[in-house]
Amino acid sequence: MRGRSAGFLGLLSLVTLGALSGCVPLQGEEPPIRSPGAPGAEQLPLAPHAALPPGAVPAWVPAFTAEQAKLLEPAGRAPEVRADRVFPDLERFGYAPPRLLARPEDAMKFTKMVATVLDRSPVLYVLQVAPPSAANLVGQYGPAPSAPDGYQVVRRRADGVGELVPAPRAAEARAAMAAVPHDENAAAALRALGAKFPGVPAIPDALGEVLERSGQIADAEAAYRAAITIDPTFAPPHASLANLAQKKGDLPVARREVAEALSLDPHSKKANEIAARLAAKGEVEKGAVLRPHPFAMFLDVDRTGAVHTAAAASDAAQIYGGCRAVLRYEPEVRGRLLNQPKDGPYFLSMNEEVVCHEAALGAYFAGRANGKTAPDAELDELFRTAREEGLGGYVMFEILGHHRPERARTAPPDVHQAMMGYIDRHVLALGPRLAQGSFTAMR
Repeated sequence: MRGRSAGFLGLLSLVTLGALSGCVPLQGEEPPIRSPGAPGAEQLPLAPHAALPPGAVPAWVPAFTAEQAKLLEPAGRAPEVRADRVFPDLERFGYAPPRLLARPEDAMKFTKMVATVLDRSPVLYVLQVAPPSAANLVGQYGPAPSAPDGYQVVRRRADGVGELVPAPRAAEARAAMAAVPHDENAAAALRALGAKFPGVPAIPDALGEVLERSGQIADAEAAYRAAITIDPTFAPPHASLANLAQKKGDLPVARREVAEALSLDPHSKKANEIAARLAAKGEVEKGAVLRPHPFAMFLDVDRTGAVHTAAAASDAAQIYGGCRAVLRYEPEVRGRLLNQPKDGPYFLSMNEEVVCHEAALGAYFAGRANGKTAPDAELDELFRTAREEGLGGYVMFEILGHHRPERARTAPPDVHQAMMGYIDRHVLALGPRLAQGSFTAMR
């Protein structure tokens, strides 16, 4: 084995000895990923762009902490093939339609595939154990998320995937908003700007905030709804409506609007606080459903060209980290499983996260079958989610949309609905109810 994680060595032994009997080898039958031609397979057209040279580091990647640098100490021998550092091309993204995981055996196929690649690849993979504090999430997913831009709106392609484009006369409206007075004349000035720039959702949203602060709640609600009418994917007015509804005791509206806000901006501090407040006041079914936590991992390349991953000691966490490493640094495997051109740039996708979480579940089931792994309530719930709902809503809300909220805002309808369903069940604990989402307003 090329890595140095004792836990993973044990997992590979299980795989090799046939604990995953019936799983396909690397050159065998392709695991059941079906994304070619599916709506939303790529978010943006693959237009010409200035690709980074091999090993180049984008400006948004931070320096290593002392804890992370220690994880990159060379493994003691040189790799057969040196790996260059790889970072995602943030101008591209891969959506995927809902897919259910019917049986543990289907997940184990990915487990064996990852274990086989890690063992046989000429790239040197070093698997280590580290606490969540060592995770380098910015290097994996991109720079820190920014607040939703109310001077942009979403335009839909024929396949339902959205593209963020400037709102009509956005630059002029932004400049005009900077001159709005912060006094009793603010509401009148914002109403005048709203009439002048009717296609900019930031203006009625700002008007709603001014009216809410002055106690004009009905007018504030109308302003927030006007912003949503312009662009139902703009998250802030949804969160504001949820806040007002919760204060009035209108719980169905509060729950729906906070779910909308979170599905469009999972990183939203305001929406997450409202959801937590609803739970704290007993206004949702607290504790009805577990909320699985994402794996926290480190992934990068040392000075000798070896790929290092570090995660929790469990087989599930280790195989998740190994899977993420393989799909980033093995273009041929990535091309086969994720339907990305093997000679093209690496970019984030739902399929990557779904495949790697299923591989982690396969490792968990392998350990459980051999009596080497204790039951884990979160992994059991993750499998239930994969079997009954699919993992699309989970990976978009907890991971991909959290780090890059614009991917949630531009998601196609089926992905948006999957996120709403996940939020309903796991964040608001309302049970297996699939909300319709903002696309109802659009239709």
